[in-house]
Amino acid sequence: MAYPASMSTMNVTNKDGQAIGRKGAESRARLLEEARLLLFSAPSEKLTASAIARAAGLASQTFYVYFDDIDEILYVLAEQATKDNAEIIAELDRPWDFGAVHHHAERVVSAFYRYWDRNRPIFNVRNFRADSGQEAFMQLRNVGAYPVVSRMASCILASHGAGNLGKRDALARAVVIFAAMERMAARYANGGTDPSMVDSDELKQAEVDILALLFSPCAARE
Repeated sequence: MAYPASMSTMNVTNKDGQAIGRKGAESRARLLEEARLLLFSAPSEKLTASAIARAAGLASQTFYVYFDDIDEILYVLAEQATKDNAEIIAELDRPWDFGAVHHHAERVVSAFYRYWDRNRPIFNVRNFRADSGQEAFMQLRNVGAYPVVSRMASCILASHGAGNLGKRDALARAVVIFAAMERMAARYANGGTDPSMVDSDELKQAEVDILALLFSPCAARE
């Protein structure tokens, strides 16, 4: 599965090596959009080339003009979804008022959940395949995590003051909270916990509280 190496030419040529014009680009975009919509109503194992082409109003063979197989279209969808993190980045890049850390943390968590809600079935596919050891999907998950984790680490460092926390320690804390947020976002839609113990909204609020603690200014250590 050498998808990352082929992505740079995918928007320029089709599988026959021919340049993709306006009509071809529209057909490819329709196939991607219909595949994305189908994933919201059926598991990826049920996804077929013919079903995607039919939903897009195209002949079945048209699918193979732009994609080798279902795995490839799933990869492209995952690549697009992974890049859909501008709102989270904007929240983390926003000038922080350390007197309103909880408010900032709430905005970050809300943006993160909206990111997941927009792309939930695609991220489920991406993460399942990454956990199964598929290198291309592992790389995509890392690509999505890095800009968020690195900014979280910077916020943690800024809150502790110079010399009070090492960069690697801040990064480790950011990795842990990011992994927890992703795990909880993946479970949020279907509950994922025993409601008699704690419900999903309470867990989401706990994420806000923990993130606020990590981002809160700390007194200098003696």
